[in-house]
Amino acid sequence: MSAPEPAADVIIVGGGPAGSTLGRYLSQAGVSNVILERANHPRPHVGESMVTATTRVFREIDFLDTMEREGFVKKFGASWHPTHKVAEFDIAFSEFPQEGVDQDHTYHVDRAKFDHLLLKHAEAAGSRVIQGVAATEVLFDEAGSACGVRASVAGEDVEIHGRMVADATGRDTLLGRQLRLKENDPIFNQFAVHAWYEGVNRGSGRTEDYIHIYFLPVERGWAWLIPITDTVTSIGVVAEREAFRDVKHGVEEYFAQAIVSNPSLEIAMRDATRVNEFKREGNYSYSMRRFCGDGFVLVGDACRFVDPIFSSGVSVAMHSAKFASEAIVPALAADDVSEQAFLAYEEKLKGGVTIWYEFIRLYYKLLPMFTRFIQDPEHRLSVLQLLQGDVYDRANAPVLDAMRDFVRTVEESDDHLLQSALTDVPI
Repeated sequence: MSAPEPAADVIIVGGGPAGSTLGRYLSQAGVSNVILERANHPRPHVGESMVTATTRVFREIDFLDTMEREGFVKKFGASWHPTHKVAEFDIAFSEFPQEGVDQDHTYHVDRAKFDHLLLKHAEAAGSRVIQGVAATEVLFDEAGSACGVRASVAGEDVEIHGRMVADATGRDTLLGRQLRLKENDPIFNQFAVHAWYEGVNRGSGRTEDYIHIYFLPVERGWAWLIPITDTVTSIGVVAEREAFRDVKHGVEEYFAQAIVSNPSLEIAMRDATRVNEFKREGNYSYSMRRFCGDGFVLVGDACRFVDPIFSSGVSVAMHSAKFASEAIVPALAADDVSEQAFLAYEEKLKGGVTIWYEFIRLYYKLLPMFTRFIQDPEHRLSVLQLLQGDVYDRANAPVLDAMRDFVRTVEESDDHLLQSALTDVPI
């Protein structure tokens, strides 16, 4: 019996930043692809701040002009606020120009708008986009190679075949669940509550449109402030899930208590008015045991998701799509979509997300002493390079070793004044 006729070379499951970016790269290379998206865009999504490394990807897929034209708020840096006093420590992206990035800013975005624009951008290049279709299963041929998906269309199951499949289903982790590849992180079990507000005092001066991080006096607790438009600001509170389990009077009261626990955040929110409903996010950190196999690759959050403290999610998604396309195009040309053809992609992406993960673990270990490294001239630029998303070579991150050495010094000194400030995060 002959194999079904493929609908396209690559079936991409998921139309978020990873899936749309992969579709655009493949179409630019002349590779036919279908993007299946279960929702109908625009649809709401958290993850509203970018890092500057995404600029290179925007340029390669000819999307940078769209970002500028659509008027997204420009993000020029990041700022941190300690727990017990009104203070601010900040870094401007312009302090460390990146190769291939000729602008001093990235963007804050309304993800509903951003994701929709990116999906349409892929479609304009030739990706066939089908929205409102939920893929329920990846299909494998008799040889064990992924060859398509089963999807629900108007209440009926249909099969859509291709030469290979790319899982870009984000935290739904379609293949991760199907093949039992998913492993929850043994250290982080973060939970977030967030909403949009008007009337937030973002301050003035150069940090007005920065992303602001506020340390909170709970285990691994912090809050974000992200400008979405000229008037709307995203505010989110993140802590260990246990902190939320202890809430007796509802999320709204817990959120209000978190706001007043940081004096700078309390000032910022004094005249703020919430304009939408609270949203909750959990299951923050996990990884797949492998990122590829015969006939398939995983991209974006379908591979791994780490704590969003440094706004790395969209950057990892878009870079994983770039790296995956660089493996897929020659694999299809050679008619070899075996796991072996994608191992170099897996190694590169794993290396990058492992660096992010190490950075995040050290960051949480040091809370709020992390600001010492921001202020230290010896390490400031290395920290900035990580914050910009340029993290795919461990040799470019000497500050990680410096952070480890600092932790070791504090831990091995019985009478060190800062020993009690270290958290229980293993490094």
